[in-house]
Amino acid sequence: LAEFATELARHRAGLVRCDPAVAALRVSGVFQLDNTDGILRALPALLPVSVRYRSAYWVVIGPREA
Repeated sequence: LAEFATELARHRAGLVRCDPAVAALRVSGVFQLDNTDGILRALPALLPVSVRYRSAYWVVIGPREA
């Protein structure tokens, strides 16, 4: 997931950070890189993660809250 977040960050303005607690999760698939917000919205349905927007330009992918 950490590598995925790094690659995703190349295609959107701002920062995409991945919490070390979920960094080793595996993700695969085909994603539309012209819709990075859609990808981020889909992640919690695919993996046990949450996506938090600190601002429009600062996104943190972390563990799903209980």
